[in-house]
Amino acid sequence: MITLISNVGTLVTPAGRGAVFGRQMSDLKVHEDVDLLLRDGRVAAIDREIRVDQPDDIIDADGRAVVPALIDPHRHAAILPISEAAEHRDAEVAFDGEASIARLRRACRRAIRDGVGAMELKCRSREREDEGGGLATLIAADHVASEMPGHVVSTLLLDSSIADGRARDDWISELIGRVIPSAKRRRVGKFCGVGCGVSGYAVREAEAILRAARSAGLRPKLHAEGGETDDVSLLAAKLNAASIDHTDKCGPRAARALRRAGVVSVLLPGPAFLNGRAYPDARGMIGSGLAVALGSDYGLGGRGLESMWAVLAFGIEKMRLSPEEALTACTLNAAAALEMADETGSIEVGKSADVAILDAGSIDEIGFGIGSSPIHEVIIRGRRVGGA
Repeated sequence: MITLISNVGTLVTPAGRGAVFGRQMSDLKVHEDVDLLLRDGRVAAIDREIRVDQPDDIIDADGRAVVPALIDPHRHAAILPISEAAEHRDAEVAFDGEASIARLRRACRRAIRDGVGAMELKCRSREREDEGGGLATLIAADHVASEMPGHVVSTLLLDSSIADGRARDDWISELIGRVIPSAKRRRVGKFCGVGCGVSGYAVREAEAILRAARSAGLRPKLHAEGGETDDVSLLAAKLNAASIDHTDKCGPRAARALRRAGVVSVLLPGPAFLNGRAYPDARGMIGSGLAVALGSDYGLGGRGLESMWAVLAFGIEKMRLSPEEALTACTLNAAAALEMADETGSIEVGKSADVAILDAGSIDEIGFGIGSSPIHEVIIRGRRVGGA
């Protein structure tokens, strides 16, 4: 399929096929008054007055701004029905069959229509919850992912709260001996995430679990759980994790380690907004040379900032990111947190054609109206999937 997007006023994108670190997050590539040619789901050309015989689709951007489709590197798969959300404000409930699949499918489609081209779905394992061996949510997420036009990946999320009073060592042995091998056998999940810190696993426990997961083909991710996060950051660097999520601040030694290892720090403004806490120190982390991404954390207990445009806006309003930094954090760096930066997260020849046409003339017009969507048209893998 060949699609021509004509009359683009301004095309603004990060550049590259990997994470952008530190103050370089502000360095965006800008194309003025260009056309964008998409062929077979990929960006084929960015140039002035592109001529093509008989394209399958022509989209007139009419002078609007174009940016990469946003990416959510931190969502949860168990979406509660609204009637139950108030009863589960701080915990993700167990998978409940077809109803869970339907809610997850609708949530993914809403995100894609609103300009999210890729996302991660975090799936908690529940011991012996079903014939899936505690992997029902992960299995369902992989099934829903296969139906979506966007890039959707799943993470087996293992946190210590699921032990439910069992002897801790026995529970960890069960994760390593049964749950992780089951995921490998069923070929589900791309990542394994572990909560580590004051309210999660100890560093030595998290390392044992993640080494087992890596041996099973699951890439490691760390979730910083409460209090100081430097020890968790050092473990993320040691394991060459894809990302460390829930980061609020980072000391100099940990920042150096994360920078050397190329680990992305995923910051979540949603919990700060919902719970009245301090926002993550994005300025300090960027000043330390870290690659910062922003995620929604949507779906935990049925709550969260569902819109990635709201997440971007909070990044600007509350975390003092520039529009350029916020866009990088929600596109290329978010893609790097999912190890997809060579495929999506920026608009470049050869990469997946994941594009958002904005109802705005420049990115300076987005990110300041929290709760509003700037979307005019969404193109994922070269095909229209949503918009006004």
